[in-house]
Amino acid sequence: MAAAKIEEMVYEDRISALPEDLLVTILLHVPIKDAIATMILSKRWRFIWTILPKLEYDFFSDGDEDDDDKVVDNDDDDESKKTSWCFFDKSMELHKAPVLTTLLIKLGPGCSSDIDVRKWIAKAVDHRVVVLRFKLSCSNGPTRLPKRIYTCGTLKELTLAHKVLLDFPSSCFLPSLVFLELLFVVYKDDASLDRFFSHCPVLNILVVKRNRRNRDDNITKFSVKIPSLEGLFYVSDEIISSLPDEDEVVDTGKCLAIDTPALLDLTIIDHSGDSFSIENMPCLDFALINVKSFPDIDKSKTSLSAVRSLVLYMTDQVIFPFSTVKFSRLMKLRICPHRSDWLEALLLLLKNSPKLTELLVDYAFTPDGIPLSWNQPNSIPGCLSSQLKFFEYREYGGRKEEKEFVMYILANSKRLRKAIISVKPDLENKNLIIEELRDIPRVSTFVEMICVG
Repeated sequence: MAAAKIEEMVYEDRISALPEDLLVTILLHVPIKDAIATMILSKRWRFIWTILPKLEYDFFSDGDEDDDDKVVDNDDDDESKKTSWCFFDKSMELHKAPVLTTLLIKLGPGCSSDIDVRKWIAKAVDHRVVVLRFKLSCSNGPTRLPKRIYTCGTLKELTLAHKVLLDFPSSCFLPSLVFLELLFVVYKDDASLDRFFSHCPVLNILVVKRNRRNRDDNITKFSVKIPSLEGLFYVSDEIISSLPDEDEVVDTGKCLAIDTPALLDLTIIDHSGDSFSIENMPCLDFALINVKSFPDIDKSKTSLSAVRSLVLYMTDQVIFPFSTVKFSRLMKLRICPHRSDWLEALLLLLKNSPKLTELLVDYAFTPDGIPLSWNQPNSIPGCLSSQLKFFEYREYGGRKEEKEFVMYILANSKRLRKAIISVKPDLENKNLIIEELRDIPRVSTFVEMICVG
């Protein structure tokens, strides 16, 4: 009988032999807790995690709502959460990367009131942080950030959310900040906010979400006067009330004021009833306007007239003021009717848009039963006879007024190349309506007509 042969298997740890930079790259692709756990593998791994340039701490548990539009108050004493915060505190203390490119901290509703977030953020500033995202949804009062964050020369992107008190010191200066996101934060006052914006010389993108029904919102005039700004996304009370008086316009005594000469993209979603002042936008390429009313449009006509592409959510309080603006550069227009008899006002808007080449009517957001009226115009807007090349109508309902409007567009758009009409899917006689649309005469002999259900 042959003697049993025993082979000794030797496993070579090739991963640990990799260069330090490559090990860091590997750890960047796993959660921070798992990255720190690698310290027990061997001496080679013991301190690799401490030089990671990117740290992400997300302490929202499965029961928390990690939604920037919601804050959940929860006073549960969760021992596992306390353990997580201690872990975070200790790991930040041991971290020693010379440059911290990204720090993300998300603390859920059950966080303890004795957590010292100021210390963590100050540590990030010491490590020359480039991207900082901080969301605090604790049930205790708002937290004031350390003043050093407002003089951080390396900071390029900053996101602050919820229970954060913005109190900008007179010495604030962020020379590298290009992206700023403020989500339902607490502002000290108007002057503090103005001071902050004026000390961000290269700020390029600003995202703001506010809940004006929050008693902690202390701003009367939200003034955005930033010469370098190219993109502004502003949301305030975006959920429209379902009450019968939702269209009632009440003077709140508050306003949004914008003075941004370099702005290219503008989005305003605001159903708070605040007023608006829009100035100095000669380069505006795109604007989305979804507001309850626009009472002071005379102050904003010059700036709005420069826009090239416009998305307009139409109420009676919005469409008629906008129909008086001379859109000298407008080439693309999408209208979304909402509680509005919009046809007549749209024709006025078309007359004031001589360069319009694309028109989209989007009925997807319009409540059923909104009355329409149509009177055959005596004149034809210049954009129809010489410019319009693309027309689309979404959620076509088959009403007499809608059909007459579509017939008018097709009969007068001499340069039209494509027309798309999508019929509401729940309409009776949908196939018959589609056939009627296909048979509508059109003046352009080159138009491609597409009708879908």
